[in-house]
Amino acid sequence: MRQLHKALRENHHLRHGGRMQYGLFLKGIGLTLEQALQFWKQEFIKGKMDPDKFDKGYSYNIRHSFGKEGKRTDYTPFSCLKIILSNPPSQGDYHGCPFRHSDPELLKQKLQSYKISPGGISQILDLAKGTHYQVACQKYFEMIHNVDDCGFSLNHPNQFFCESQRILNGGKDIKKEPIQPETPQPKPSIQKAKDASSALASLNSSLEMDMEGLEDYFSEDS
Repeated sequence: MRQLHKALRENHHLRHGGRMQYGLFLKGIGLTLEQALQFWKQEFIKGKMDPDKFDKGYSYNIRHSFGKEGKRTDYTPFSCLKIILSNPPSQGDYHGCPFRHSDPELLKQKLQSYKISPGGISQILDLAKGTHYQVACQKYFEMIHNVDDCGFSLNHPNQFFCESQRILNGGKDIKKEPIQPETPQPKPSIQKAKDASSALASLNSSLEMDMEGLEDYFSEDS
């Protein structure tokens, strides 16, 4: 998700696979349909896209992911297993699992840019090479949070986010819904939207995720 957000901020566009993976992740942490439409539209307009073109070509897919179009399926965020096993990224794509789909040298450079120690990078690369992608991500989690044992088995990007917030908030759990892929999900509550706003602000400052501005879409009265 960090990779997708960075690409969106730099290019002001993501292909369909990236929009689905990142958009459903944001939905899972509390972004409402109205906020999602505003967020994506403003970002794409920064890339010189005409607002009418966005409304005609992209807003349908966003509404569809919230169960407002087509079969009215209220889609939930993708699990690690779904990301690893389905729809691998092609050239120009930014979705997927970095530990599964990145070239080892590119993954190494990315981890270096995230200030992971050389020893930690070696451990992560060895795990990824051995196809232990989720364990590699779990090791990455432990290193960026400076914990010896995260105490859970990582299987979902939104789980990563919630567990990160628990640590950053001094061990207090933020309100979150159990997430099961491909099943309906309750609409975000007012409190959940506020929790997400606070979490994003904390994530931006503590993990240098470059989530700048995203918390603006969680309005106080949403």
